[in-house]
Amino acid sequence: MHFRQLIILFIFLIIAPAVVFSGSSEEKPDTIRISGIHHLEAIEIHAMRESGLISTLPVTAGVLDKELIREQNLHSISETGTLVPNLFIPDYGSRLTTPVYIRGVGSRIKSPSVGLYVDDIPYFEKSVFDFDLINTERIEVLRGPQGTLYGRNTMGGLIRVYSPSPFSHQGSTLEVSGGNSAFFNTGLSHGLMLGDNTAASLNFGLKRHDGYFENSFTGSNADDHFSTGGRLRVASQVSSALLLELISHYEYLDQGGYPYAIFDRESNTSMGVNYNQPSSYSRHMLSNAFVANYQGNRMSLRSVTAYQHFTDKQAVDQDFSALDLVFATQDQLQHMVSQEFTLRSDNNGRYNWVTGLFGFMQILDNDLNIDFGQDAVDMQVVPFTLTRVQESVVRTGGMAMFHQSGLDNFLVQGLSLKAGIRLDYERSELDHMEHMEAGMPAPPPEEFSSELSFFKVLPRLGLTYSLSENSGGFVSVTRGYKTGGFNVVFERDEDRSFDPEHSWNYETGIKGNVLDGRLNYQAALFYIDWKDQQIYQMLPSGQGSMLGNAGKSISRGFELEAHAIPAVNWQLRASYGYTHATFRENSPDPDTDLSGNFIPYIPRHTLHTGINYRYEPLSDLLNAMIFNVSVQGVGRHYWNQENSFYQSWYTRVSGGIDFDLGDFRAGIWARNIGSAGYHAFAFEALGNRYVQKARPLTFGIKLFYGL
Repeated sequence: MHFRQLIILFIFLIIAPAVVFSGSSEEKPDTIRISGIHHLEAIEIHAMRESGLISTLPVTAGVLDKELIREQNLHSISETGTLVPNLFIPDYGSRLTTPVYIRGVGSRIKSPSVGLYVDDIPYFEKSVFDFDLINTERIEVLRGPQGTLYGRNTMGGLIRVYSPSPFSHQGSTLEVSGGNSAFFNTGLSHGLMLGDNTAASLNFGLKRHDGYFENSFTGSNADDHFSTGGRLRVASQVSSALLLELISHYEYLDQGGYPYAIFDRESNTSMGVNYNQPSSYSRHMLSNAFVANYQGNRMSLRSVTAYQHFTDKQAVDQDFSALDLVFATQDQLQHMVSQEFTLRSDNNGRYNWVTGLFGFMQILDNDLNIDFGQDAVDMQVVPFTLTRVQESVVRTGGMAMFHQSGLDNFLVQGLSLKAGIRLDYERSELDHMEHMEAGMPAPPPEEFSSELSFFKVLPRLGLTYSLSENSGGFVSVTRGYKTGGFNVVFERDEDRSFDPEHSWNYETGIKGNVLDGRLNYQAALFYIDWKDQQIYQMLPSGQGSMLGNAGKSISRGFELEAHAIPAVNWQLRASYGYTHATFRENSPDPDTDLSGNFIPYIPRHTLHTGINYRYEPLSDLLNAMIFNVSVQGVGRHYWNQENSFYQSWYTRVSGGIDFDLGDFRAGIWARNIGSAGYHAFAFEALGNRYVQKARPLTFGIKLFYGL
């Protein structure tokens, strides 16, 4: 299907509900329709510090609720990509890093450009971004800079993940799914009251599969996976005004990784996974938070104390060939502590406000060994077999003050003003040591220390006009910012660090809940003008990667979203995003000018349509059968700055059938029906191009039991 046809289909899906609505108002209700799904609630956003109905806030956001997560059979954050317009999460090949892009803003390595909070715990490193979803209540994706209220790493947007409060459910639930390639996923949750005012919930999950891509050199799959973990939440309503909560989440991961294959330029095909050194990634992650909420007569105070620790190990055949060229192992260790205080007004009057303090300290220890084998000597890459050792410790601390004021009925009835500002300071220290280990005399170790500090003022201004109780339009201007940092792998002194990137973001849109709750919609236009964009680059030798800065870049586009009930028991979701992200000025070296090229890893189009039908047979045994099918489309995106290597438009179809038996639910599911052949990830290194194919058709069954 061509892109033009898909656009026509999308417009039809948006218009069709209105036609159905106009012709169904005189139908007589019957038993099926009375018991069925007939309206949608207005979308409410919790991720904003001033949470409320989305129609009252100058921001666009995608909300994935519990039913959609279950319907789409989502098991990890990386699987949410393209369900939200202009959100793209390519499959890196392991959970070492999770590149997240929103509206053209993102980062392949180092600190993310899209923020992540999980139950109030900030996740600063991309090595912890991709985790298993266990008993997840909802996921919110806010598009556009959120730095005024959330600070670092939110230049492109913010993702917030919520698990249910222990007070919301007592009893047990069990979810199990299995499929081809020995896929198995289970989640067990139990909630109970520990007294009149204290509740606890315990969640456990396990996921595994044998992998989908065989390494022909070893004869076994390259991408097998095992992960397990759990979450504990304990909440106590100490008094009518004070709520205390303890949250703890642990996950262990052990996976094969990097099913990359050399891409043959002449035949334009992959040569298959075939490398001699088995590659892997393992991780222990622990995240904790202590949350205190005090609700006063006219304001509330919230304190969040968080600690996150992870340790991981990467082993990767960096040439991805049968030759003994380059093999790297990397160990990381992180300790991160953060504290935030947020004071909010009660929002009952025309004027409302939120103000806060935030501080954090982080230690990231990185040890990297790069082994050059005998084939590297024979090909004169190195003079003899050796190991290049790099050890670095980065200590980072920061603090911030933020405030935002809101005034309703500003100048005219229905017009609301929100203005905010953040003062953000950050300081980093790097201790670095590098030496060679070889069978003959090597140069003495190189050691040095560096310091960086950054201070930034981040303003935000937004206007919202209420068209009705649940609908409105908005305009906003926001300053985007992502802090600079160190490259722990580099070959030249000038590449030791990279500069911050800055942007101005302009957005306007309309959104609301109309037609008696049968249609939620959002539409937005955006324009991003930013400079010193942090861009992934290869080291001059081609044996590693780092971040550099491009001069100036622009991203512009629009988004359309609709969630509708065209008839009782029918649900329709449709979204489309367009992003045109290019370099205005980008000269990696004096002889190269990439100005005007598209920014890598940014699809020009993202499309998602989904249809859900609930059939109720009026049976004592079977409450309902739920049919769902979804289509996800991703437009052309480039894998390099030169725009000579790209993935063209592809479409992926998924679907399933659930059988609702009351406390028990069973179903079948399938992804990538038809095994659409596209590259989920690709890059260039060592003079070669490497690709990772998309997973083929995956399918299975799922069971749910809840009391």
